[in-house]
Amino acid sequence: MQTLLTIFLFIFAFILIVLVLVQPDRSHGMTASMGLGSSNTIFGIDKDGGPLAKATEIVAFLFILCSLLLYLIR
Repeated sequence: MQTLLTIFLFIFAFILIVLVLVQPDRSHGMTASMGLGSSNTIFGIDKDGGPLAKATEIVAFLFILCSLLLYLIR
C-alpha cells in the first residue's frame, strides 16, 4: 500500500508541475504585485481560470490527499 501511494505521489507531483508550467501568465510582473500596475489581478476580478486551473486544483488536492495518507500509514 505504501509503495502504491508513493508511486501515485510522484505521478501527481509530475502532473502538477506540468500543469503549472503550461498555464498562461496572468500577472503583469512585479509592478502589478506592488500595486503599480493593473489592479484587476490584485483584487481578484479575473476569477475564471479555465479548465487548466480546475485541473490544477484537482491534481493539487489529490497530491495533498496522497501525502496525508502516506503520513498516516507510516
